[in-house]
Amino acid sequence: MQPMLATPGDLPVGPDWVYEVEWDGLRVLAEVVDGGLRLVTAEDQDVTPCFPELAGLTHLVPDVVLDGTIVMLTRGLPDAEALAARLRGAPAGSHATLMLSDILRLYGVELRDRPQDERRGTLERLDLERTPGVALSPVYSDGPALQAATAQRGLPYVLAKRRDAPYRAGPATAWVRVGNGRPKRGR
Repeated sequence: MQPMLATPGDLPVGPDWVYEVEWDGLRVLAEVVDGGLRLVTAEDQDVTPCFPELAGLTHLVPDVVLDGTIVMLTRGLPDAEALAARLRGAPAGSHATLMLSDILRLYGVELRDRPQDERRGTLERLDLERTPGVALSPVYSDGPALQAATAQRGLPYVLAKRRDAPYRAGPATAWVRVGNGRPKRGR
């Protein structure tokens, strides 16, 4: 299973769009099935052993596929160096956080054909606060304000997502990646 990828572009505005921070980290699909967890990158690399603190996802629900970004936060901002060190096998000195942004399957039911808003609602109903190392990436209705705030904090990108869009593997115009005027670090 491959993730949906945003297409670079200008910030779309209007009621058909919602906005999220694009976290500067490692994009993964997290699959829980038969009591096991598998964290797989867009390049199909299994990185599960690098992030033992995310094993609590197996207690969330017995069958789920989630889309998110693993970040190592330092003073509230993604730390690309700490993430790179972890991927090279450094011991878990600081904890990783999986910032969840989408859900693709729940209890064996495929959700990819459902609209973005419906998938997001399903994701929000999960008991995420009881799962260590997992957070829900916030969604905003004001794209220009989010872009200004993220640029001020030094975050390189914002994602705009069409509310009615299904989840499709690969590049999609229903997700737009908007730069904040500086190159992305660490990916």
